[in-house]
Amino acid sequence: MPDPVATQPDNRQPIRDPRDAAYRHLSRHAKRFPDLIPTEVNVGPLDQRDSALAHAIVDASLTRWITLGYIITTLSHRSLLEHEPRMQAVLLGGAAQLLLLDRVPPHAVLDESVEWAKRNIRPCAGGMVNAILRKVARAKGGRRDAWDHHIDSIPLSDGRALALRGVELPDDGRRRLGIACSLPVDLLQRWEKVHQDPTAAAMHTLCKAPTLICTRYAEAPLETDELAPHQSPHHAVYTGNRQSLIALLESRPDIWVQDPASSTTLGRLSLEKSPDLIVDLCAGQGTKTRQLRAMYPDAELVAAEVDEKRLGVLRGFFAGDERVRVMHADKVAERFNEAADLVLADVPCSNTGVLARRREARYRPLNTQLGRLLTTQREILTTTHALTKPGGHVLYATCSLEAEENEHQAQWAAGHLGMELLDSHGVVPQVQPGDSPDTYRDGSFSALLRRPPTA
Repeated sequence: MPDPVATQPDNRQPIRDPRDAAYRHLSRHAKRFPDLIPTEVNVGPLDQRDSALAHAIVDASLTRWITLGYIITTLSHRSLLEHEPRMQAVLLGGAAQLLLLDRVPPHAVLDESVEWAKRNIRPCAGGMVNAILRKVARAKGGRRDAWDHHIDSIPLSDGRALALRGVELPDDGRRRLGIACSLPVDLLQRWEKVHQDPTAAAMHTLCKAPTLICTRYAEAPLETDELAPHQSPHHAVYTGNRQSLIALLESRPDIWVQDPASSTTLGRLSLEKSPDLIVDLCAGQGTKTRQLRAMYPDAELVAAEVDEKRLGVLRGFFAGDERVRVMHADKVAERFNEAADLVLADVPCSNTGVLARRREARYRPLNTQLGRLLTTQREILTTTHALTKPGGHVLYATCSLEAEENEHQAQWAAGHLGMELLDSHGVVPQVQPGDSPDTYRDGSFSALLRRPPTA
């Protein structure tokens, strides 16, 4: 029976402070865990500093959900998942601050978390939050130089390890690695078949993915101190804040945020003849559409999407560009049947090559996902075949590390659609926690296929 004095958080009320913003956001995620959806943190009227703290709490909680849940469960003798979503949110967010955010005063975390629980769960919930988070605070030990599968510490994103008091990770190596790196055991089990030891791949997902800028097509020198060199040609590491980044990108439409693993997908493309008509069938936010526009300035380009919000973004960015047409993907097949010289299919995928960047994707049950994704990917490949003129090309791309989504799908297109597989290329994620951001790279896969010319 519901608690008669329980309170309900009213999301129509203004955001009070960074913890209020973070805990509200985490509450919504807790309702869906492990199938999380990427959503922007609502920071309301918070200033830049408070907004940054809210994002830091959310990022740390999402990245280490399993790790923090294990610690909370061990110390409280009750599974985190047994709690209601709002209680999970305040415990996760509070534990993330106490263990992972060094510059946050513990007393502020405790006091404000308790008050949030009283306001947004029920008055008596503050006592439980206070008791559990105090145990979490006492469990925080000192820093160690590195983590080497120790049972009494967890790895950190800066390459060091945090010692734990009163908490030990499991003896089983796979379970220990999964909890330490906050990854599902079934994902590690899959990676073991490829890498034998999945430790490096798992640790990479804890890295703080830097904001990388593609500068290959810059039309003028970039006069800013907020870009540092990256080891990949034509890329730079952005070092400024979010507001400055937005201003920079608005002033320079000839550069954009893009990891080398993503830009390589098109950068490797070598066609005998420059295409006249290109269809970007899964344009998303338009990153690769912009790259195609820069690579083939004389081509007509169709940017297609099914999501109305993304279509709005695409229309806004390419407004006034006579060479780019933005269309709903459902209409493209009718209008451009067997007409395209090049079709790009950057398909929806499991995102296992970008888990350091796509924190919410790390917990989704992969085997369940693949059952749905493989069907969608093949449907898209079938559509690309219909759009491509005889002799035209299809570039199939993912940000996945899984063979089922990559090599197997390219081979399926060759066998079932009668296309020629000309080339395939995989990029593995690069760097470990603590490494310099100028060497960071995501993972990706691409395959170039050709529809045979008419006999």
